[in-house]
Amino acid sequence: MTSPTRPVVLFGLLLGLACSGGCSAEAGKGTVSGEVTLDGQPLKEGVIRFVPADGQSPTADAAIVGGRFKAVVPVGRKRVEVSAPKVIGKRKMYDAPDSPSVDEVAELLPDRYNVRSELTMTVQSGAQEKRFELKSK
Repeated sequence: MTSPTRPVVLFGLLLGLACSGGCSAEAGKGTVSGEVTLDGQPLKEGVIRFVPADGQSPTADAAIVGGRFKAVVPVGRKRVEVSAPKVIGKRKMYDAPDSPSVDEVAELLPDRYNVRSELTMTVQSGAQEKRFELKSK
């Protein structure tokens, strides 16, 4: 008869052996933290996205809150996209008197910072700081 704890111990030993060769979730990645400003002021909220220039690694993104962000990003050359949607009004979800309203949003930032981003960065292993100073005009 097998002890009920034996499979758990065996699984733990196998997991330990598998990870001894380098089971770091951060291998091949860097931690990028920093600030995003718009016209000299911290960007209140938005999203920053790190897109691989070669298309070979995953995209990474992080929330921007109070101008600050922190993201774990695969190493290599990245195109950086910043998006900051703003509410410009309300609209009905469908054409009916009892239709709920939803926020109507528009992009606060020029295309050169998001869909046609000109921002780039080379991410290296370890921690690094980066400041992105954006202009509305």
